[in-house]
Amino acid sequence: MIRGKLAENNYKPRFSGHETFPFRYLWISKLLISIKNHGSENVNKLSLMDLMVLWGCGANMTKSIKHWCIALDIIDHKYNLTEFGQLLLEKDPYLEDQQTLWLLHWKIASNINFTTWFYVFNYMQVSKINKSDIVNELITLWPKSSRNTIERDVDVFIRTYTLSLNKKGQMSEDSLECPLSELNLINPTSQKGFYEIQRGAKPSLTPQVFKYALAEFCISSLNTSSLISFDNLLYSESSPAKIFCLPEFALSEYLEHLENDGDDIFKFTDGVGGLKQIEVTKDIDLINIAKLIYRNKGHRKAA
Repeated sequence: MIRGKLAENNYKPRFSGHETFPFRYLWISKLLISIKNHGSENVNKLSLMDLMVLWGCGANMTKSIKHWCIALDIIDHKYNLTEFGQLLLEKDPYLEDQQTLWLLHWKIASNINFTTWFYVFNYMQVSKINKSDIVNELITLWPKSSRNTIERDVDVFIRTYTLSLNKKGQMSEDSLECPLSELNLINPTSQKGFYEIQRGAKPSLTPQVFKYALAEFCISSLNTSSLISFDNLLYSESSPAKIFCLPEFALSEYLEHLENDGDDIFKFTDGVGGLKQIEVTKDIDLINIAKLIYRNKGHRKAA
């Protein structure tokens, strides 16, 4: 039995749209550069065949590119750039900065419209997972959904975060299928078919990206209370701790850094047991917070 957004009566799970592809290297870049060169309105007027030629992809991959760029909050359905998409175009169109990858992970894993991602990162408490367990849990929750569709979606989910092997079980030039595999959030184990979610400190996740995620989480959470407790930051769905797989000590370290960064967006007070709780003291400007992520380039490193 689950609670929260996925348990709402009007929630409709979604397990398709990606055409069985995780987003690949250069896909986002191709779309951003085409919008830069031709404009959103002109790109939106192009036929599927025209887009296939422009991006050098087959029909299904071309459809997948649009799907993922909408999922990642880069464009709307008419290829208009969002504020986040415009920032990527200006600051990191080729996804060279690892903080961009953390942001992209945040965008999809905190989005309830992408059921498998949202479910795994928000509801699965185990560290070791396999495809069959995820599929069975999703089928139990939404028995009217097609098992084959869910199986394909779970397969794409795993491929989003792991290195792919060829039919011989070897690494190849296609092994780095999706940029998010660089984050090392999910790794294969020595037990065939099992994967481990890396729940621990994330050395490559900067306080600036955490601050952006926290700000977005606060915007969605402050409808019910002006204060957000440490427990809510640690355990609530769509919280930075859930999406980034952070344990209590790592969450505390990020909060301590924000408390001392000189910004007055967040006010920190001691709650129950001396744990921090957050009060938002002024309107949150997400795009300005996002711009600070790219203020100091050169922090791209292994996760």
